[in-house]
Amino acid sequence: MYGSAYVKQLQAAVAANQAKDELARAEQSRAVTKAARERLTPLETRVARLLEDIPEELQREGLSLPALQAALRGRQGGCAHAGEIGTALRRLGFRRERRWRGDDGFQAMWRRAPTESRAG
Repeated sequence: MYGSAYVKQLQAAVAANQAKDELARAEQSRAVTKAARERLTPLETRVARLLEDIPEELQREGLSLPALQAALRGRQGGCAHAGEIGTALRRLGFRRERRWRGDDGFQAMWRRAPTESRAG
């Protein structure tokens, strides 16, 4: 009688572990599907979504292309191409400004282009 209780306890533990493993596999499958779907979303849409998450005060200070590249994955799993990100930013109303630093060269920052309001 003692042995049958032990066997039932082991069977319950095995069933619980199998259910836990199944949940983990399902979650991993959802994550892989979500990542694939994200990579297939047009870059301009992904950049727009990323910009929604960046606070407005940081956007006013300027965004660096390497920081945006790190946040966006490319279609082949690497970083998104800098030229494609630049094109998407221009379409979304941003412009590139170069900050020259003497002999050190420049640092490019992307800022939202000011809207021109002309009284007339």
